[in-house]
Amino acid sequence: MEETILVQQCKDNDIDAFESLIKKFEGKIYNIAYYMLKNEHDAFDVTQEVAIKIYKSISAFKGDSKLSTWIYRITYNACLDYIKKRKDDLSLDEYIAAGDEKFEKAENVIENKELKEIIKKCILKLSEDFRTIIVLRDIHGFSYQEISDILGIEVGTVKSRLNRAREALKRELIKNGIRRGN
Repeated sequence: MEETILVQQCKDNDIDAFESLIKKFEGKIYNIAYYMLKNEHDAFDVTQEVAIKIYKSISAFKGDSKLSTWIYRITYNACLDYIKKRKDDLSLDEYIAAGDEKFEKAENVIENKELKEIIKKCILKLSEDFRTIIVLRDIHGFSYQEISDILGIEVGTVKSRLNRAREALKRELIKNGIRRGN
């Protein structure tokens, strides 16, 4: 279904259309939330929260940007709000530990899965800004302009932050024994 029709149906309070819209985007919403929050449970909570925010604010969507950009901007902001709220409840060490426990190595893991886990762990060690930009560009494949729109920063800032994020990720990978060609 064409997005403009879907959006219009959502604006007309068509629940089936809204469910279709959420199903289309919930995987990427969850993925962004997971990488920002470092926790499956928190990512699920934020995904639900984002769905509610989309439902309440779809009438405000004017189509000035792509629907996906608008939705991922809501996701990004919801994650930032969640982080601020959680930081009041947990110390930074507790917050990091909550995310790291998800990446305990299992025995007899095939090499590719182990490598993916190491990469995931290294991404989670990056600062929030670096993690977000790596996930948006290198995992989800957003353009520089889309990332600029989602994060509310200039395209030049996106490019320089991405470069610094990739360098930081490379350093983390090297610390974990992963070198080019592995």
